[in-house]
Amino acid sequence: MIELTKSEKKVARAAIDKGLDAEFREGLENFEAILKDWREGKFETNKEAYHKLFKAVDDKDSAISRRYDGLTGGRYLMTVAAIYKDGYISEEDISGFQDNSKDYIKRWLEF
Repeated sequence: MIELTKSEKKVARAAIDKGLDAEFREGLENFEAILKDWREGKFETNKEAYHKLFKAVDDKDSAISRRYDGLTGGRYLMTVAAIYKDGYISEEDISGFQDNSKDYIKRWLEF
């Protein structure tokens, strides 16, 4: 595991915050689409729409919890690599890392 410098931890926290916000946005957009379908009468019953919305919220909440809850400095780089791979952050967001940290991210992406 690579030990991040103080400045790299700051870059990692900023990237993680951006990734988390993007995940919240993605969830809200998905929930909005479900509600739009409900308003347009695309569900047989209100119950069916409610259950689909509840499942979507629960699934997204679980995914966010797995990735971000209890996040410590030791998992920063792995988390940054995962949100980079998922497209929540860009190359620009990881440009503040030293070369060995960037190499770690790129190697992690190969798995």
